[in-house]
This record gives sequence, C-alpha cells and structure tokens, in this order.
Amino acid sequence: MGTMQGSWPQGAENDDRMPNSRECHAPLTFDRRPCSESNLTFTECRPLFEDAGIPLNDENLWDLGLHTDEGAYTNAALLLSDQCPFITRCIRFEDNTKNTIISKTTIRGSLLRQIREAETFLTQDGALTHAVVREAVTNALTHRDYDHYGPTIINRFASRAEIISLGGLVTGLGNDDLLNGVCQPRNPVLADIISRLGWSENCGTGIQRIMDAYAEEPVCPQLRIGPGSVAIVLPAPMDPLRSTLSGDDDDDASQTTAKRYTFPAIPFADGANAPLDAAGPSIVRLGAAMPPRALPAASMEAMTLQLLAATGMPLSRTEIETTLQLDKNRSTRILRNLEHQGKVIRQGRSRATRYRLA
Repeated sequence: MGTMQGSWPQGAENDDRMPNSRECHAPLTFDRRPCSESNLTFTECRPLFEDAGIPLNDENLWDLGLHTDEGAYTNAALLLSDQCPFITRCIRFEDNTKNTIISKTTIRGSLLRQIREAETFLTQDGALTHAVVREAVTNALTHRDYDHYGPTIINRFASRAEIISLGGLVTGLGNDDLLNGVCQPRNPVLADIISRLGWSENCGTGIQRIMDAYAEEPVCPQLRIGPGSVAIVLPAPMDPLRSTLSGDDDDDASQTTAKRYTFPAIPFADGANAPLDAAGPSIVRLGAAMPPRALPAASMEAMTLQLLAATGMPLSRTEIETTLQLDKNRSTRILRNLEHQGKVIRQGRSRATRYRLA
C-alpha cells in the first residue's frame, strides 16, 4: 500500500474501494464500531492477506478499516482475528430430511478460515462446484447480521445444501432490489476487504453468478427470505438426467430459454394466496427455464423427485409444471404415478394441494 496523502490513501482517486471511517461520514455499521477486545491476533488470516499483496502492518490496518480514528480495533478486525466469537455450524444429513444426522462440525476462528472450511465441507463429495459454493458461503458470512450471536448454519442433504445466515435484507431493500443487483452491504468494511482479497466482487453480481452456474440444469437455486434470516438453497446438479437430455439430437430443443425469476405465492390455510409481502418467508427461485422436451415418463418422474428434493419443501402442481415446463395433463399423470409408487405424498386440498417426498 502507498503512503497516506491527506485523508485518502495514495492512488485512491483511481479505484472504487469503500472508504474507511476517516474518509467519510458513513453510518456506524457493526463492522465500523470499536471492538471491546484489545489483544487481537491474525495468525490464521495473515497468509491470505500476504498472498493478495496486502501485508497487515499498522498502516494497512488503518487503511483497511480495522482501526478506528482513535487506534482501537474495529469489529471488522474482530471478525477477521483468531479471536472471532462467531461460529459456523455444519450439519450433514443422511437423506433429504432432517431425521438422521450423520455428522456435525463447528468451525471457529477467523471468518476467512470459516469460509474456507465451509467450502471444503460443501464440496468434498464433488457434487457442488467450488465457484458456486465460494459465492454463496462468502455472501452469507459477509452480509449476515453480527448484532445477533447465533451461528451461521450450513445443512448438507443428499441432493442439496442450505446456507442460512442471520439477518433479513438490509432495511429499505426488497426482493426486487436484491435481484436487480443492488449493492448495499450490511458490513461495508468487511465486504471491501473480502473484495480486495479477490473472494468476491462486492458489486451485486453474486446472485447472477450462482444463477449462471445452473444455466444448463433443470434444477435451480432458491432464496428463502425471512424477516430475520436469509437462506440460499443449492441443489446438486442432476448429472444422470443431463446425459439423458444431451442424447436428444434436436438442435432447436437444446436451446435453453431466457433466465427467469419466479416469486411463488405464499398459500393461506384456506387455499387462497397471500401477497408477497405477507408475514413469513418469501421464496425466490433463481434459474433457467428448462427447454420443452418429449422425455420418457421415467425421466420426468426422476426430475420431479429431484426437484422436490432440491427445493426441500412441498410444491404445488403449478410450481412443478412451471419449473419443469410440463403441461397440466402430463404433470397430473406423473404426480399420480409417483403417489401410487409411494414416492410422493399429497397434502392439502383444492388450491392448497402440495406434493412432498415420502
């Protein structure tokens, strides 16, 4: 880093880094507040900074926003330090339910260490790609609300992963703002540091990157947004079905349609649909519409089961039709066959009917 000139680091006029607390009158976010700990160490994260060409000397601690004007450590420094009090809890389940836990792991220490070990946990079986996992995990740990002391939760099921972070959307933002790529980090100092390390872009492109990774898949990621938490669901790619689809020689049919965002309505108990701003979580599916194909019934049944498993919650027939691009008659036959085989359970009546895995 260069020497300080006035209130800006040398060369800052040519970059778009987030200014620290000395450089603007920004809101006192959690990561800008002074930390109560005075004896922080950075053994775990120091090599990662050095690899990025950012030595953690006194000048850079100030430049990165890890020191206040008075020289105390900030909470951003606490999060990156070996003494970070927040944890990530990783749980692996036997199948696609929470009935049987295979293993539980608690990751402690520097937030950077937690990101890397969470990536290893999610990618060790090879089903999820490092690029998707890095984007999702980094986003969850960077933008969660650290005024809450609960853990970040990572659930790994047989065919999907769920990454759950505390804190809903930043005050004033809605689902559409999130999908539009609005960049309003809850922890701007931390977000800027993660960007400098090259672990994220910090410009609202994370969701698009995750979505693009599933562009050729019939399953798609999902956001569950509640008032106090955000969960991203990453389904495992459907490799066997992809090979089935690739056997089709119809060039026109192989062209995927434009990507879409879907906001399913939230059902009331009486079967009516709640508005999207009703109490409770809103669900956003991020994905590419699957091309219509004349696939064998067995393949469509397998895709329906995979969709239910990846979603992790009951779906209506309409939601299944929309995602898999089926007509009403075919979806009805598929669901009826799966129900008769004991693989799917129907619950509710009329418009409130939903289907879940048995």
